[in-house]
Amino acid sequence: MSTVTNKQLESAFGFKSTGFTVDNQGNITARSLVETQGSETFDLATPANFTITENGSNTAYIWTPGGESANITLYRGESYIIDLTSLTNAFYLYDGDTQYHTGLTHSDGGIGATALGKTSGRLVFAVSSTAPNSITYRNLAGTVTGSISVEDPIGSFTTVTVKSTNISTASNNGALIVAGGMGVGLASNFAGRISAHGGITGDLTGSLYADDSTLLIDSTNGNIVGPINTTTIDNTTIGATTPSTAAFTSATLANTPTTDTSIANKKYVDDTIPALAIALGT
Repeated sequence: MSTVTNKQLESAFGFKSTGFTVDNQGNITARSLVETQGSETFDLATPANFTITENGSNTAYIWTPGGESANITLYRGESYIIDLTSLTNAFYLYDGDTQYHTGLTHSDGGIGATALGKTSGRLVFAVSSTAPNSITYRNLAGTVTGSISVEDPIGSFTTVTVKSTNISTASNNGALIVAGGMGVGLASNFAGRISAHGGITGDLTGSLYADDSTLLIDSTNGNIVGPINTTTIDNTTIGATTPSTAAFTSATLANTPTTDTSIANKKYVDDTIPALAIALGT
């Protein structure tokens, strides 16, 4: 019987077994793939994000930075290196009453559940995007404990592209939802309409609608085209360039006429007509 020692398996026709196949072109078919972190993750030259020791009575974990029984904040999508230093109480993570180990690896090769219960070495915790909002760190008995708050990531980006085409019909839906205020330093462009339930201040470029169909300001032609109802217009010249017509239920004219086309107010007419009648003898 032939024996192969220290040599890769070779096949001119690929490899086939239950749930795993490699064809003669190198294409792989598998039921599932599990990615494991390489040993470079545990390079001890990389500074840890946190170091965990214990207090003098071994009744609390001390996080550096953080302090004794610290409430630690981690962010989804981030990976954290945690060094365990000669602990008496083995280190566990819990989601409620259930051990939590998603994204957890240990420098001894432990992955997931086998990375829990360690007293020394280096942990790498890759916080999942679906991680719960609160995770408890503790010993197995639950007598030494503390909390980890898990939050959505805070980022600073050069550019961000949101590919969803979901339409927003309210402040709590759409492709991008911002719970707080938003500051924009430079010019911004919106291909669709903007709904501002709290009002708008500042200069606007673009057509303005009172609702989904009533056009108020036509930016293309530079016109105010919508109805102006129940409002006051102060210190504004209307129709000086292109005169038109007007209809009023009532109007008050403060000044006396000065030109042939000026509108006369009632007091001026009442005072002027009798004087003219006397002067002209009519």
